[in-house]
Amino acid sequence: MKTFRPLAIALTLSLVAQAAAAMGMESRSQSIKSHAPPGITDEFYACVDRADSDTNAAANCLTEEHTRQDDRLNAKYRALLGKLSPKAKDELINAERAWLKFQEKNGELESSVYGSEAVANIQVTQNEIFRICERANALDDYLFMANLQ
Repeated sequence: MKTFRPLAIALTLSLVAQAAAAMGMESRSQSIKSHAPPGITDEFYACVDRADSDTNAAANCLTEEHTRQDDRLNAKYRALLGKLSPKAKDELINAERAWLKFQEKNGELESSVYGSEAVANIQVTQNEIFRICERANALDDYLFMANLQ
């Protein structure tokens, strides 16, 4: 996975939050939540609000949520592997390899489209976390169906 640029991301989060507060807009976490898939943790939203203008704390929020979502994805993947027939296991493994390749290529595309500015870094990182969450949600749906059989 792509290496985080935590300080640039945290700085951008801080600037966005300050601008939103100055304009009387919603909190940083509310803004993120309005675009987030189900499964992004309450811990992340609380962390983002606590971080306020502390760039190191904001960077930690992003890093921690990435780890939580990645761990969640891996747990769903392992659980699903344990429920599938040999043929379905092979299909899952191939699908995950393709998804990882997509994740890598999509990150490269976003980096080239958004550029290398701090605002771009936050968008690319947020998108990556959201895609991991969405994939974990999809594997959870498959796991639900596998448990019915």
